[in-house]
Amino acid sequence: MIQTQLLSAISAAITANIDQLSDSMVRRLQDDVQAGVGLDPALAQRRSERLAAALLSISRALSGSEEPDEDFLAEATLEARETAQAGVDLLELIHTYRVLQSATWDVLLDFTTTLVPDASQQLEIQKWVSQLQHRWHDVVVANVIDAYRSEQHRFFYKSEDHRLRNELRDFIAGRRIARPNAKYAFEGQHLSVVAWGHDPKGTIDRAATLINSDAPLILESTGGAFLGWLAVPEGQDAVTQVSESDLPDGAHLALGSLDKGFSGFRRSHQRAWRAYKVGRLTGARITRYSDVALEAVFATNMQAVRDLVSQQLGPLLSDPRRDILCDTLRAYFSAGCNAVAAATALQVHERTVAYRLRSIEERLGISVAERNVELLVALRLYGLLKSIAGTDIL
Repeated sequence: MIQTQLLSAISAAITANIDQLSDSMVRRLQDDVQAGVGLDPALAQRRSERLAAALLSISRALSGSEEPDEDFLAEATLEARETAQAGVDLLELIHTYRVLQSATWDVLLDFTTTLVPDASQQLEIQKWVSQLQHRWHDVVVANVIDAYRSEQHRFFYKSEDHRLRNELRDFIAGRRIARPNAKYAFEGQHLSVVAWGHDPKGTIDRAATLINSDAPLILESTGGAFLGWLAVPEGQDAVTQVSESDLPDGAHLALGSLDKGFSGFRRSHQRAWRAYKVGRLTGARITRYSDVALEAVFATNMQAVRDLVSQQLGPLLSDPRRDILCDTLRAYFSAGCNAVAAATALQVHERTVAYRLRSIEERLGISVAERNVELLVALRLYGLLKSIAGTDIL
């Protein structure tokens, strides 16, 4: 007979260590599964959130709750629909659940071994927990497959613009040479944008009006976002013409580069999408590719960002004066490693800058001048982490 107090103890241990456990599982998933996460930042975020939610769902099942609970099934089916929209293969999605099952079993095995000292009881509980996990997994995967196939059919075959969506997807990926069948000046000058949040389609229409762009090409994308291509008159710097005050409340917009012709159509979209990856993380109202090109390189792997920032700036970030020291370091690099110019920019005495730089070098154990490239990248990424609402920096 399974002792419910032991199952409750395992459940409580999972809940108490959920942050550490989910972080470890995110790393494992990133190592084992790479496909799909680069397509949409919302999808990558959803996948990471699913890990913690799955552990909590199994934890509740150990305590006698429904397995799996409706809240987790709703999250899992939502992720499945967004995965279908992103064009990720169903087998890739199912593989992530196999990785999840394996990682979850390692957690359960560890806690049953630690919390149940009696060998015979331990074996009995491990058998019971294994059966529970398999039942949980089978129900979840069945729901995920149904949701994926239903959304794939709706999104790619039943929606009004499904044919254009497929043509544009192939055109941007280089699999299609012929011009897509749309009333749009593909040969002209373009600004690609991605909008999400409140009324994304209306946000793109508003941006088009502001830059005097006639007949923008607008298309539903994944994760509630919309794609837009705006035909821009020659000689117009459209990238800087749209400001936050122009957007409706709750609306977000990412802008690519101003480019021309068929290749420019692709390039502007790719850059807008990279800016979108950063904007989706930071929550910024407007994100321009030209401002976040570096951050966009790392945006699909936030754990790698945390690791790099910790490696390069770790000792500095534990200092109570970290904001002042980081600002000083940024000013120093912006001034071409000139302490006098940095002091002028910061409106402090040059000796103050020199003192702060010595403090930084003492804490990091390096020469700032010799490691300026690594430190500059780490500072940019630290700024990215700070701007992500609710993110544990390190």
